[in-house]
Amino acid sequence: MITRPSKRTRGEALQEAFFYKMDQELIELLGRQLQREEKLRSFAQATGIRDEKRLKMLIDSGFELPTLTAFMWVPLVFVAWADGRADELEKKSIIDILISKGISRQTAEMMIHHEWFRKSPTDELWQIWEEFTASTLISLSPSVRNELIDEIVGLCHVVAHASGGFLGIGKVSPTETVVIDRIVESLHRCSAVEQPSSEFAV
Repeated sequence: MITRPSKRTRGEALQEAFFYKMDQELIELLGRQLQREEKLRSFAQATGIRDEKRLKMLIDSGFELPTLTAFMWVPLVFVAWADGRADELEKKSIIDILISKGISRQTAEMMIHHEWFRKSPTDELWQIWEEFTASTLISLSPSVRNELIDEIVGLCHVVAHASGGFLGIGKVSPTETVVIDRIVESLHRCSAVEQPSSEFAV
């Protein structure tokens, strides 16, 4: 008889795959165990979702704060590097976003100096993020998926505007637009998959 993996096992596998290059210290900083009520507060801050039922669905789907944070953070890295160089204004924008999502300044700065951010994102990172997206969004209700997608896309635009126009306000470059469009397409395509193809599928 085939035994379906437990939510805990699935969460561990996702974390191992998605944080494949993360320093152990950073994982520990992000991955402290949270009581359910604290999780609800942390997830509300991280995602912008306020409806308790939707937050509980997100938690019950196997998300942990480290994987949720990375899931939302990696697209910002894609946008920051869209023009071939992540500048200081974009880095500051991402740090400010992470802090607003409940991440300490120390951890946010560690993330910015992590290998993922020090060089242009690889196709492998895109693939890992898309596989992670496909294997997790499918387990959420359409309303929760749409709220997460809207939040991620909104944050991508914040980063894109950080270094454009006058004093970093008001202009998104063509290459940033292409990257944001790719992120949006990936999110919606992964949401529409009937059965997750990832090895970490529920």
